[in-house]
Amino acid sequence: MTRASWPELPPLLAEIAEVAGIDAALAIAEAKGGQQVFVVAHLRPDNWLIGAVGIEKARLISDHFCSGRLRQKLTIPLGPVGSYQALRRRTNRALEEAASRGESANQMAATAGVTTRTVHRFRSRRRGHNTNQLKLF
Repeated sequence: MTRASWPELPPLLAEIAEVAGIDAALAIAEAKGGQQVFVVAHLRPDNWLIGAVGIEKARLISDHFCSGRLRQKLTIPLGPVGSYQALRRRTNRALEEAASRGESANQMAATAGVTTRTVHRFRSRRRGHNTNQLKLF
């Protein structure tokens, strides 16, 4: 298989799909998308990769990325194209609903599954620009 076999996937996930299958690539994206992880040469039963894809596929992935190394650091993409935008839409929808209920920043963060910093950025964007404010330049 070639990269063209998985055009909807980011390159790293396409590479994983070629090595261990599309289901493994998607499972890894779901489990660790947006995070930096280590793929290790010597897998232990409690390793995150085994938990995500099972021992056989974990070994295939480990052998592929750790060839001649003890471990390989990877940044796992969020998933197929559009998943980041979908995540943003779901987050904004959850924040809108929480805001309409008058929840605090902590409550909104818990409801939407984000940090309070994200809530503050959301509120700032939501307020928009004050049209009564004079332009500086």
